[in-house]
Amino acid sequence: MQNKYMQPIQLFLVFEKINSKIWISKKLNSNHSIMLIPSNWFYAINIFLKKELLLSNITLIENSAIDTTNYNLENNQNDLNKNSIENFFFKNKLLVFYNYYNYFLRSKITLFIILNNLSKSMDSIDRVFSNANWLERETSEMYGVHYKWKIDTRKLLLDYSKIENPMLKEFQSEGTQDAFYNIFENQVVVLKNETVEL
Repeated sequence: MQNKYMQPIQLFLVFEKINSKIWISKKLNSNHSIMLIPSNWFYAINIFLKKELLLSNITLIENSAIDTTNYNLENNQNDLNKNSIENFFFKNKLLVFYNYYNYFLRSKITLFIILNNLSKSMDSIDRVFSNANWLERETSEMYGVHYKWKIDTRKLLLDYSKIENPMLKEFQSEGTQDAFYNIFENQVVVLKNETVEL
């Protein structure tokens, strides 16, 4: 028995030509395709998704990243071989993903792009999907991804003087001072943290 909705065949033909990896889960949702693509094909794939007849109703709904540095694989080292997909992900720096939804086919597509320590840059798609401007600005600010050919590079959440990326694992989680509002003194109090050597 076939499913009511399926991905169009030309989608898989194009992704096979660029040597990408494709996963489809029948247990979770048969209309959700997950694809790992090279970063240099990312802009061209988005033009294809926007201009193709059966995919023209597609909408970008989410963009974010996952920092996979310093991932602890000591417990599972015997179970993972050198060519496994887990090692392929975790030895790299960033895993950037884009989620799309096609309202006509009722299908979801997730594109994964791997960026390593040396090349944390990729092409911006804000000329293809207008809402990518806001999403990419947030990802750039939080994860340090540099988007080439981006129209608007202003920061959204952090101060313009900040050069840190809070969602990366290298970001310091404990500060050197605490700031809080003291209701008895009716003012903001800043206290320096004491460092304790163990």
